[in-house]
Amino acid sequence: MEQFISNEQFNVIKSQIIGMQKQAVVTSDEGVKTAVKEAAEAKVHDVFQDLTPDQETLISGIAELETEEERTKFLMNLTPYRKTFPEVSPADLRGLFPKVKKLFIPDLERFDFRALTYLGWKDISQSRQYFVYFKNGELKGIQGRYVISARKGICGVCNRYGDVALTSIQNKPRESEELKSYGQYICYDSKECNQAIQDSARLEAFLDQV
Repeated sequence: MEQFISNEQFNVIKSQIIGMQKQAVVTSDEGVKTAVKEAAEAKVHDVFQDLTPDQETLISGIAELETEEERTKFLMNLTPYRKTFPEVSPADLRGLFPKVKKLFIPDLERFDFRALTYLGWKDISQSRQYFVYFKNGELKGIQGRYVISARKGICGVCNRYGDVALTSIQNKPRESEELKSYGQYICYDSKECNQAIQDSARLEAFLDQV
């Protein structure tokens, strides 16, 4: 069976399973537990389309998970079927940012490419933020600048509450000579952002402004 689960879809599954686990602790009402389990399974199926019978079988059965061990095993069994973000080399990154002299290249071995919706890293010395994402069959690279927020906030990409930075990207519209700047509060840690993102629409809407 081919890989068919995107990072965002996996995060939806994980989130629903965690929600079931929390509900199992706070309530002893079997009716409530059953309703939560059925709702969780429905939400998981909602993010998939045109599944094969084997794929359908693989993601089904969430409502039957009873113990933390069963839930952990269920998620681990999905690992071979998770889509992998296109692996990139330092040369690939330089090609995506040809105008950046002395581009800071992150340690690519520290990234789990199955757990990426986008590849993100910072050049702390320059206060620069880099994004690489895959859309319409090709990789795109976007750079911006960031300012760390003194307060925690909601990430405009993954909707997670935590440490954020105001990230700004610039664009020069064809009909104008003036640069336009677009800002968004985004998780300071891109790993945590990728572990929480359940829909890439907000990420793409922000980056597509360039």
